[in-house]
Amino acid sequence: MTNLSLEFAKNADGKTFLENQYASYPFHICRTQYFENDPPGMANIYIQSASGGIYENESLATNVIANADSFSHVTTQASTIVHGMTDGDAHQTVNINATDNSYTEYISDPLILFPQSNLSSTINVFADLTSTAIIADAFLLHFLNGKDKLFEQLKSYLQIHDENNQMLAKDVYIINPSNFLSAEREYIGMGTISIINRSINTEYLLEQLQETIKSNENIYGGATLLPNQCGIIIKFLAPDGDFLKKTITQLWMNIRESLIGTKPNIRKK
Repeated sequence: MTNLSLEFAKNADGKTFLENQYASYPFHICRTQYFENDPPGMANIYIQSASGGIYENESLATNVIANADSFSHVTTQASTIVHGMTDGDAHQTVNINATDNSYTEYISDPLILFPQSNLSSTINVFADLTSTAIIADAFLLHFLNGKDKLFEQLKSYLQIHDENNQMLAKDVYIINPSNFLSAEREYIGMGTISIINRSINTEYLLEQLQETIKSNENIYGGATLLPNQCGIIIKFLAPDGDFLKKTITQLWMNIRESLIGTKPNIRKK
């Protein structure tokens, strides 16, 4: 079931617009916005939720299609709470399809994992040889009523395909309190940023990103090339939500400036 569908296209004036859209409960989208220091005509969409988070037994699906020569940025208005669950779990799927020299960014705010939350999250990216997709995904633990009650489990899948639906790369992690948290609980959040592009020289960008991560003493992480020359993946641990969000923003801005040539403005939320 598709709860949210966004399809971007470029008009004759060079402006990207929402050619097709569909949103059902719990999703709502704001009107398309255009900001200074973005690529000319880049469409910005904020996703909102009317439900207050993700609940047990929910299955949510989002599709984003970036058509020829379009520039799009999709983000959430705020973090999403994954609520406690007694018997079951919840599922979230995001499908990104980028084609024909399109450039699209899907930058979601962190999931907040409440005690007893149990979520399976899947991001599927379908990108042809000419397109670029930037994907940011993150989570943060929330200690409700003390630090003894914790989330149950988070399953995360990132699957990258080419234009012929052939798998190029797959990143999977399955975490729970025992395999994620250290005894000191130094890090309680994690961010993942993926740059999917098969037509640029990624070595220089990789070095830049590695230096950015190395220079930030508040996080622990790294960056590496994805298989089949399909891009770069960055992973880092953060001690709290503030450093988690600030680091995602810093890396996203650096990536945009390296790829496009202009540094974007921070999105107001």
